[in-house]
Amino acid sequence: MPILFQGATLHRPDQPPLPNAAVLIDGPLIRAVGLTGEIHASEAEIIDARGQHLCPGLIDPHTHLGLMPEGFVQESKDLNEMTSPVTPTLRASDGIWPGDVGFARARAGGVTTVGVLPGSANVYGGLGVAVATAGRNVDEMIRRDPAGLKIALGLNVKLSHGVKAGRAPLTRMGVAAILRERMEAALTYEQSRLLKPETPEAPELEILLQALRRELVVRAHAARADDLQAAIRFARRYGLRLVLEHAHQAHLILDEIVAAGAPVVLGPLFKTLGHSEETHLDFEAARALDAAGVRVALMTDHPIIPVGYLSVQAGLCVRAGVPPARALAMITTHAAQILGLEGIIGDVAPGLRADLVRLSGPPLEIASRVLETWIDGRRVYTGASLPVPGAAL
Repeated sequence: MPILFQGATLHRPDQPPLPNAAVLIDGPLIRAVGLTGEIHASEAEIIDARGQHLCPGLIDPHTHLGLMPEGFVQESKDLNEMTSPVTPTLRASDGIWPGDVGFARARAGGVTTVGVLPGSANVYGGLGVAVATAGRNVDEMIRRDPAGLKIALGLNVKLSHGVKAGRAPLTRMGVAAILRERMEAALTYEQSRLLKPETPEAPELEILLQALRRELVVRAHAARADDLQAAIRFARRYGLRLVLEHAHQAHLILDEIVAAGAPVVLGPLFKTLGHSEETHLDFEAARALDAAGVRVALMTDHPIIPVGYLSVQAGLCVRAGVPPARALAMITTHAAQILGLEGIIGDVAPGLRADLVRLSGPPLEIASRVLETWIDGRRVYTGASLPVPGAAL
């Protein structure tokens, strides 16, 4: 049955709020958006949203939901395969546990889609995935798989292998060398396959070739300025599509970030400083990057910051000077673009998936409560109910 929301104030990225709005959804899609009284649908269920607010389902492009479940401190996690620094064939979709309570917390916070990435222990960490935040079976939750190849530079890789395991890489020189060596190996392998079709297939190198052909975006964990510069050099050398993840010092090399044309997934910002790579962590970075024309999305890095606080981070960016409609774009359209889901989710427009959040107030105000969360036209959370781990919808 079609569902018609009427009377709400509609918040869309990069647009002023629209009072007295109407949104018609039918099945998994949005069918019409306009003013109350202009949209009619026979036999539609009418939802009176007067005095309330609507916005797109929120999107967190960088989490570890389902790979690093909450509440299991003594159990090993499925986040990092630290048996080798080179593991591009790993797929986050193979390790996600839909019963992680974090998915319920996401729905309660209006977050309808998340990017789930392997951790940052390895130089080549594996393939990320974009999933909806409701469901029992990960195959049914997937919205894009793969959603980028994870690589990592800096402290975490050095600690995981050089310090703890006594093998390369121990230094930033070692990290950069491994990045180059494997790409060169992929190029050599490609030539061998062209000249000698009988050359055995190498799955690891086939994935790196997808990155070289720009079929896969490369999502580079890098926080410190020199690591960001190293990621940019690496991407430029091999012609890669690059996204900079964390990027805590990106605003210190703003001209280089702008010249690289690389989107930034910034954060998590709502935390204390954990180590030296985070010493320039600040919400002002979001304002500076956005003002310079960099496409910025925000992350929680869940469970580092609970995924339900994604909108709080965006609201604090507003306090730092980001216009509200731009801050909303950072957790909707910009995140969708980075996940390869542009034109599918991230806005309230005809033809897009019916991912909606109904709230008591504007979406980035801390006092606003999520009343309902909808994914693909299905109500997956109501404010009257507590988050239920593993709830299937």
